[in-house]
Amino acid sequence: MNPMNSMKILPYLSLGLSFGLLLASPGLADDDVLQGRHITVGGEGTVRARPDLAVAELGVTAHGTTASVAMAENRRKVDALLAALTEAGVADADVLTSDFGIHRERVSQGRRGEVGEEEEERFIVRNMVQVTIRDIDHAGYLLDRLVEAGANEVRGIRFALQDDAKMASQARALAAADARQKAEHLAKLHDAHLGKVLRISESGVRNVRPEAMMMKSMDSAGSTISAGELTLAAHLQVIFELTD
Repeated sequence: MNPMNSMKILPYLSLGLSFGLLLASPGLADDDVLQGRHITVGGEGTVRARPDLAVAELGVTAHGTTASVAMAENRRKVDALLAALTEAGVADADVLTSDFGIHRERVSQGRRGEVGEEEEERFIVRNMVQVTIRDIDHAGYLLDRLVEAGANEVRGIRFALQDDAKMASQARALAAADARQKAEHLAKLHDAHLGKVLRISESGVRNVRPEAMMMKSMDSAGSTISAGELTLAAHLQVIFELTD
């Protein structure tokens, strides 16, 4: 699926950004570029698109009376998990170990505070993997198969675009148009005209939508995955020269 076919470009003009008229000040006296009258405005551009990539983090936690027993049980389940990923067509390059650990804990036997209460020592082995899912329409199905294969810990899922460069460029273009519109309006209000652009700075293009999480009932028959849309916002500060 071409990710751009479903992209929706939504111009967004923020009314809450601050702006102002600036005159040369001692702090700018050494900057020849900003000598004379100028105006500084902020611009924002926002675009939205349906994600075409999902990244899930899940794995296996196993227990045992000894470290070797817990390791063996964990290895057995992880091998089944990796086999399920291979069977589902997930490439080895899209599977990354994200967390591995072994720790020991003591578990009380019987009621807490009971006379003669005993503690039992056990070992816990955790092995988590990060899986890149390139067909998000089947993400729910794949996660179900992985749970069936032995995954007993699912930390969540996030969505992204395989190539967001074009989306970022469109957000910048909207931010630039937003900044110029504000500057032209302010200049007109003060009986002035815009001259050349003196300086442009960008605070970054960022995802303004919280990462969507997976909703999963571990004993249910299926997973519900809602990818929604990603929103990228570009923020610019532009300084224009003012002329009569």
